[in-house]
This record gives sequence, C-alpha cells and structure tokens, in this order.
Amino acid sequence: MKKQEIIGFAAMMMATAVLLLSAAAGAAAQGRYVGQLSRSDVDNIIRRLEDSGDEFRRDFLRELDRSGLSGSQKRIYRNQVDFFESATDRLRSDFDRQNSWWESRNQVRNVISAAVPLNNTMNAISFRRNVERQWNRLRNDINKLADTYDLPGIGGGGWNGGGWNPGNPGNAVTPPAWAQGTFYGTAPNGSQITLTIGSDGSAIAFINGVRSYGTYTRGNMLVIDGNTSRVVRTNVGINTVSTMNGETIAYSRNNWGGGNPGGGNTPDWAIGTFRGRSPVDGSWITLTIGNNGNVSVNINGNVSYGTINGTTLYINGATSTVYRRGKGIRTVSNSDGQTINYEHFR
Repeated sequence: MKKQEIIGFAAMMMATAVLLLSAAAGAAAQGRYVGQLSRSDVDNIIRRLEDSGDEFRRDFLRELDRSGLSGSQKRIYRNQVDFFESATDRLRSDFDRQNSWWESRNQVRNVISAAVPLNNTMNAISFRRNVERQWNRLRNDINKLADTYDLPGIGGGGWNGGGWNPGNPGNAVTPPAWAQGTFYGTAPNGSQITLTIGSDGSAIAFINGVRSYGTYTRGNMLVIDGNTSRVVRTNVGINTVSTMNGETIAYSRNNWGGGNPGGGNTPDWAIGTFRGRSPVDGSWITLTIGNNGNVSVNINGNVSYGTINGTTLYINGATSTVYRRGKGIRTVSNSDGQTINYEHFR
C-alpha cells in the first residue's frame, strides 16, 4: 500500500472514530429513553399528566373554597395550582411545536419546579381523602414524566441519576420540618422573594419572576447559585444569613411581611400537648403549646408552626380563639367558626 493511501486510510478511520464518539455522546446527552420511547409514547405520558392535573385542580379549588383557611392563604394556594397549570400548558405548547420530544426538557423542568410548592402544601394541610388520592396520582404522573426526561421529580421520585441543581454543590440533606415549605421575604433592594424548600433538600427561589435553584445542605446551610447562607428558625418562618457579608433576609410563611405575631401571656391551662380530630377528614391533630407562646401542629406527620398570644392562636396566617374545656382545650376559628376539641395528651 502506498504511503499516501496509508495516510488516507488512517485519516478515514480517525474521522469514523470521531463520528462514532460524537454519536455516542449525542445519544448520552439525549437521555436514557431517547430511541426507546416514541414521540407518541411521551405524548401519552403528558396527556395523562394533563388529565390528572385537571381533575386535581377542580376538586382542590372546590375543597379550598369550603375550607376555613384565611383569604390570604387561599390566594396563595390558588396561585400555586394556577402556576402549575400554566407550566403544564406551556409544556404542551412547546411539545407540540418541537420535532423531537427531548427538546421539551426545559419545559418539563419548569413543570416539576411548579409542582414543588403544591407538594409542600399537600404535605402540610389535611384535605379530604379524594383530593389526597388525586394528588398522589398527579404526583406519580409528574414523577413518571421527570423520569422520562432524566430529571429528579418531587418527594424523592423521578430520576435520581443526576443532580437537581447544575452549578450548585450536591450533598443535599433532608431539611428539618421547620425549614420545609414555602416562605416569603423581601430582599434589601425591595424585591419580593418566594423561597420553597422541599423535603428532598431541593430549593427554588423566585425573585421578581426569575427562578433560581439551590440545595439545602448539612448544618442548615442553603446554597443558591453558588451563594451560601445559614438558615435560622424564627417564630414566623426562617431567616437566611449570608456567609459572605452577613446580609439577613427574614421570611414568613404567610405572604410577604406577614406571619404570626409574637407569642406570650399564655394561660397555664393552655400549656402542654393536646390531641384532637380534624373535622375535615378525621385525621389526628397533635397541638403543642409552650409557655413561651410558641406553637406546633402535627397532622399526619406534617408540622406547622405558630404562636399564641393570650387566648388567640396564630398558625399560617389563620387565627383561632382557644377556650378551656375540662382538662383539654377547644379552638374556634375566627373566620368560619370551625371548632376542634382537644384532650390533654401529655
């Protein structure tokens, strides 16, 4: 074989190798199911998500209207379900426009992000069993979609082969119950911030409509876009304190600047741990009132925090009046009169 032919053959083999490597890299970048699932298969997955989402939204809003939650809380939860529906609509529009189903991956990521606050709400508040069943179905459909697109889902579902937050450190841990949920704060420049911390350690911050991702790590540290803050528990929510310059942002669970007033002047008969049944679905409620006015409520393992001042109980923006009832107590909602009787537990 002549020298020129040998060089030409070697060049052709090298080019072939490069093409093969490029194809392999492209296939890897395209996800595990590209080539296995057709566009029609993924369309059916999205369609199931749309159907379960519509069913959940209808009954969730109906249940919300009948609840004893405050007007501000209802607005927050309606916004959550509306935001999720909008994200699902944008996914459908983008999916129908793209030639390859994989090209809609960013929109799928947005759907998952929009589902995180809803998941926290469903974990924190007790609803009728049919609504909870619908949410479980919808959450499964969300996680199925997440897995299809090689993305982590909600509540530990979806695909766990990759990180939630590109550019942020891993090692996410389960945050303490008081740090989980959706919080509202105001930045030093006046921008409104909505911060959601999930039970899986994922964090999402919305600042003037711009979304950033982060991770809750060991030692109650929060890392978002490379910036690290220490998370501190407060009576009304949390504070984040920057490790770089000490900048502190106060967050409340009850919209921007709201929250539960400070506690105090707690009657002796109201101090302790009490158990009662939810009038909505019969779930056990464990209510603990401290002598310092701090309050915690545990419903099926989901904990919320509040305060008591005198005989007025503040939890997540809702107020109730506490009455003595033998060795127990009774709470009566100041918005709709919903009454719960509690027995002294310990």
